Amino acid sequence: MSTSNLEKSYLIHLIASLAHNNSLANPPQKLNWDRLHHISSRHRLSNMVCYGVEKLAPGQQPDQGVLEKFQRDRKLALAREAAQHFCFDELIKAFEAHRICCLPLKGCLIKHLYPQPDMRSMADIDILFQDEQTEEVKSLMLGLGFTLKNFGGNHDVYIKKPFLNIEMHRRLVAKDSPYSEYLSKTWQRARIEAGYKYVYHLSPEDFYVYLLIHLTKHYINAGTGIRSILDVYLYEKHYGSKMDIKYIGQELEHIKLQKFAENIRVLAKAWFGEGRGSTLHTEMAHYIFASGVYGTERHGTIASLNKNQGHQIASVGMTKFRYQLKLFFPGLKHMSILYPYLHRLPFLLPFTWALRGLKSLLLKKERTFRLIGNVQSVTKNELDKIYDLHQRAGL
Repeated sequence: MSTSNLEKSYLIHLIASLAHNNSLANPPQKLNWDRLHHISSRHRLSNMVCYGVEKLAPGQQPDQGVLEKFQRDRKLALAREAAQHFCFDELIKAFEAHRICCLPLKGCLIKHLYPQPDMRSMADIDILFQDEQTEEVKSLMLGLGFTLKNFGGNHDVYIKKPFLNIEMHRRLVAKDSPYSEYLSKTWQRARIEAGYKYVYHLSPEDFYVYLLIHLTKHYINAGTGIRSILDVYLYEKHYGSKMDIKYIGQELEHIKLQKFAENIRVLAKAWFGEGRGSTLHTEMAHYIFASGVYGTERHGTIASLNKNQGHQIASVGMTKFRYQLKLFFPGLKHMSILYPYLHRLPFLLPFTWALRGLKSLLLKKERTFRLIGNVQSVTKNELDKIYDLHQRAGL
């Protein structure tokens, strides 16, 4: 087994042991702890892994420098979780008091399925609201001391340093998503939370379907991380026997996700349970490990090119050209999110292209040229490989 595979295998073992509160096997002799920390950090799991590392006998733990990296990540996660927990409670009370309908999503609910909530780090707090209450939400959030970072599109972003990033979703996916029509009926599926009039929740079945759609969105666009698979595993572990499996199957079949969902479940059980996967699941695992928690720019580039039929021999060059045009000259809809005054002054679109380009060169020069390099260097073989993997996985 190669050294990189040693780290990946032991990382999965650490996470699975913590998820089940099982004893840990000693690490392999040739394990590179620094590399394991790097991998777990890319997947936002180093804070969770720290709990496992500290369970090992002193002689089996990493050296002090690496151990301190794990401990630093855990301390940061604890501080972030405490701030987010307090903020979430404050927001829910405020929405209820101001009669704003809201439906909490994703991490702020999933984290309670982990052995400890700080083990499941969250970059942001996601809440669904009704579009007609946009101005009320904006007024309330600004009144609570948040700064409006982005406005418009699928969600508005409000921030409060150092840890708070709130995404207020008017839609769960983009309008052109294959799951847009299905998720547009989320409010019809929602139920009032006990003790509230304006706070909603989804049934375990509907939340599970949403969880799989959210995972799919990331997986196919830029890749998703180990944590997403762990979310699904822990959700099934907690709710599996209580859910209407027939209903879930019907919903997944309706949105053509049944095959992919089954492959995700098989992979999750192979990693964290007692299941076994096939060659396909090994390939999916490699893709996920390479992705990091939110995917990679290169995977994102490949996904975008494949969406534009870049897997067809004759279209690769032209697809790259079209993609770069979209990349550097986005449409009015997208640019209006970055520059809200375009809603009133759409004729300034060319000016904002130039302004955005100048900012990219001055403030994000490295990332800009990396994006260009990714587009130019992607090969037909890479496009075909990912396209084929996604097709076999059920996408």
